[in-house]
Amino acid sequence: MKEKTRKKLPSDELDQILDDHRRWLESEGTLGRRAQLRCCDLSNRDLFGVVLKMAVLKDVDFSGANLRTANLKQAELHGCRFHRAHMQWSILNGARLQNNNLTETNLQFCDFSDTIMSDDDFAGAFFHNAYLSNAVLRKVNLADTNLRYSTWTSSELSRIKFTASTIQLADFSYASFKKADFCNAQIFNTDFSGSDFNEVDFTAARLEKVNFQSTNLDQKHLQEAYGRECTFGRH
Repeated sequence: MKEKTRKKLPSDELDQILDDHRRWLESEGTLGRRAQLRCCDLSNRDLFGVVLKMAVLKDVDFSGANLRTANLKQAELHGCRFHRAHMQWSILNGARLQNNNLTETNLQFCDFSDTIMSDDDFAGAFFHNAYLSNAVLRKVNLADTNLRYSTWTSSELSRIKFTASTIQLADFSYASFKKADFCNAQIFNTDFSGSDFNEVDFTAARLEKVNFQSTNLDQKHLQEAYGRECTFGRH
């Protein structure tokens, strides 16, 4: 498939878009203009602290960009590329993501709570201390990700690939899993208590000190996994 041609956006033009968007937010839509960025190239740009709350972003290339502490709350992101972007401490809660590439992105301490994601690719991303409570994810690729200390309480996770991911001291309590793939995952000291499991695959996964209390997980799904000091049953 031919790569889309994206326009390099000059700094002065971007600054004007951001200023108009700021005024639109502050006036609750009566002044300025909502930011709508389409098919533009912002790769490797310094966008530290950028405010794109409620913006519409479609086919934008943010690869390698500095998006630390960016505000993308309630934004709409479709077909964007964030490969190896630096997004530590960014806020994306309430955002809607579809068909985005966030491979090998640094998402440390990002807030994805209440987001809705579908068909997004996070392969190799770094989710250390990321927050995804009440998020809804469908057909999302989380293969080879680092999910240490991440929080997923009460999230809805359907057709998610956790293949070969590292999950340590994470909180998945009261999450819902449907057709989730944990093959070859490394899962340590993680809390799945109260979660709902439907057609999950733990083949060749390594599980140590994992809490499965008050779940409906049938231990037959763990027959092809290595398990050590895991807890089951009711509290």
